[in-house]
Amino acid sequence: MARFQIEKGERFTLDKSEGLEKVQIDLNWKYNPGVHTDLDASAFLVGADGMIMDDADFVFYNSNHRANPKTGEIEPFNKAVHGNKVHWRAATVPVSADGSVLGSVDDLCDDEEVEESGETMHVDLSKVSPKVQEIIFCVTIYHGDKDGVTFGAVREPSIIISNEETGEELCKYNLKEKFSTETAVEAAKLVCNDEGEWEFEAVGEGHDGGMQTLIDIYA
Repeated sequence: MARFQIEKGERFTLDKSEGLEKVQIDLNWKYNPGVHTDLDASAFLVGADGMIMDDADFVFYNSNHRANPKTGEIEPFNKAVHGNKVHWRAATVPVSADGSVLGSVDDLCDDEEVEESGETMHVDLSKVSPKVQEIIFCVTIYHGDKDGVTFGAVREPSIIISNEETGEELCKYNLKEKFSTETAVEAAKLVCNDEGEWEFEAVGEGHDGGMQTLIDIYA
């Protein structure tokens, strides 16, 4: 169980004195009965102007900037090693330009009987570029607008931040908002405050237009 639960707009400070550097971000949800859809977690690393500074600072399933999920080392496509880009994407995860944020393995929700799902991202705070002021964590419905599926089909969405090295859950935000028409949600973000400390902020903002709307905002 998380040490703290926060509500929309509230913040939780990650204490430097605890030596906290590596954190895990878990985005979890449940599906309504009979619903089969693909949800994707992503992150935007933005500067003081609220925009990404490099294409790789949009960390999402289809990014071409990728890393080994176990080591975090950048792993460019190598035909001799991977065979083709499908295999390369399956064996790697998206990574930010500074190497601080590792994206999730894409959970395609292939099993229609599964009612619970989620994706996990990893952040090494010691690697975050000093130019990055916020890291925004989002969830989108793949082809939601095209297929007519919204977050109204999703139950009990939540986001949890944990100490990756100890496994301790630090803070949880249960998104209680009713996103009946939205296909993209900004769940939470890490914000660097004036003292240089990172704070976890509950956001809970929904958008129509899916992932493209978020790209228009931050890129």
